[in-house]
Amino acid sequence: MGDETTRTAFDDPDTLRAWQRARRRSLWTFTLWGFSLPGFPLLTMVLWQSLADGSIPGYVVAPLVLLSTVGLVVSERRLSRVKQMKGILAVYPWKEHPPLKKVLAGDVAHFQLPDPDAPNKRVSVLALRNGLGKRWRATLTDARARGFAFAGDPRFGMVITPLGQHELIAVRPKHPPLTGGRSNGVDEAAWQLAQEAGTGN
Repeated sequence: MGDETTRTAFDDPDTLRAWQRARRRSLWTFTLWGFSLPGFPLLTMVLWQSLADGSIPGYVVAPLVLLSTVGLVVSERRLSRVKQMKGILAVYPWKEHPPLKKVLAGDVAHFQLPDPDAPNKRVSVLALRNGLGKRWRATLTDARARGFAFAGDPRFGMVITPLGQHELIAVRPKHPPLTGGRSNGVDEAAWQLAQEAGTGN
């Protein structure tokens, strides 16, 4: 994925397949949670009526509706994240980053990356959770230990993947830039790329 001859990350067929796989998973999850919103209460009502007399109490249905609603909101957020990754991967090339120093357990999601316009400065970024967490943590731990490829600008949004893998993780600045235009210290060319990728404020 770190081939410098490619124009953008999406010029790498493995990257395109990895993104399509992530989109399929997100779409399926979103669809299943959507069906569960009416499906869970309906199934519970049928089972209740077959096993007990009378109507099902509201205190039984309410938690199911709440669970489905939360699942739907979370899956929609993940689907939006995958769409944003598409913008980044279609604009920026992959660049390789060497392994990072060890960090305390629980801090695996935080990275310090060079500012593209001032390499001496570091930008704090946060890897966004994906899935149930176990695989996500393993992917980030591997990225820290072996090095990783990244596409994007750490000041606006990035995608990372451990070297030799095809697992995509969205990354955002720990402290997102203020809205209302180009921030101080951001080069015009970098700003235009961020706008094109859909990550500019």
